[in-house]
Amino acid sequence: MSDAPRYRGMDAAEIERQYNFRAMVPGHGAVIARWAEESEGARRTPGAVLDIPTGPHPRQRIDLFPAGDKAPLLAFIHGGYWRALSKDIFAVLAAPLVARGVSVALIGYGLCPDVTFETLIGHVRSGVDWLFEHGAEHGVDPARVVLSGHSAGGHLTALLASEPGSRLAGGLCLSGIYDLEALRLFSGNVDLKLDSPTAQRLSPLNRVPDGKAPPLVLALGGHESPEMHRQQADYAAAWEARGHKVRTLAEAGADHFTVVDRLADPATPLFAAALDLLGAR
Repeated sequence: MSDAPRYRGMDAAEIERQYNFRAMVPGHGAVIARWAEESEGARRTPGAVLDIPTGPHPRQRIDLFPAGDKAPLLAFIHGGYWRALSKDIFAVLAAPLVARGVSVALIGYGLCPDVTFETLIGHVRSGVDWLFEHGAEHGVDPARVVLSGHSAGGHLTALLASEPGSRLAGGLCLSGIYDLEALRLFSGNVDLKLDSPTAQRLSPLNRVPDGKAPPLVLALGGHESPEMHRQQADYAAAWEARGHKVRTLAEAGADHFTVVDRLADPATPLFAAALDLLGAR
C-alpha cells in the first residue's frame, strides 16, 4: 500500500481530476472571455460607481451598481481559486438584478501568492464592512445585504456568513469549497500554501456557528464533479444540524463556469432563490 498522502481515500491524481475545474471544462476559456467582453460594456452603465477603494492593496476595490433608494444589495465575490480573475469581469451579473430593484456590488481582493490566504480573507471582510458602513450613501438598505460568491468566492461567502455577529441577511454560495483539506493535494496549493492546520481553521465546514446565523443558499452546476456535490451536501447537512436555514440547488445542465450565468438569468431557480434571500419578490 502506498504511503502517499490521501484525502478521503483519494490520492493527488484523483484530487486533480475532481478539483481542477479548468481541466474539467475545456470550454472555460470562452466562457471567461464572454464574461469579460460583456462586462466591459456593463461597467459603463450610467450611475455605476467603479473602483471604490476599501483598503491599501490595489485590488481592494468595489464596483457598485445602485438600483435606487433603500434597495437590497447582492454583494458578489469572484472566483478563480483565490489566485486568478477579477471583479471587473463579473459586471455582467448586474443588469438583470438592478432591473428587479436589487443593487449589486462586486468585491475585489488581493490574490495568492501575492498575499497570504488569510490576508485575502481580510480584504474581503474589509469590502463587506465598507458596504455596511457606506452602502446607504448609495441607496443600499443595510438590513437586506446578501453576500454571494462563486467557487473561491463561495468559500469566502460561507466563511463570512459564519462569523459571530454577522449582519448579513443571507449568503448565496455558488460552487463553494467548504472543506479546504482536499486542496492540500491539489496542484494549485503551490500558490495557496495551505498546511493542515490552516486548511482546517479556514474551512467553513469546521466553523458552522452555534448561535444565530443568516440563511444560506448553496448551489452548483449539475455537471460538476462528484466531490463538489459531496462538499455541498456535507456543508448543508452541517449547517442544518445546527438549526440554521439552508437550501440547496443543482442547476441542471450547468458546469462549474456556466452556473454563474444562471445567477443573471431571471428564468432560473438560482435567480429566484437570490431574489427570495434579498426579499425582492
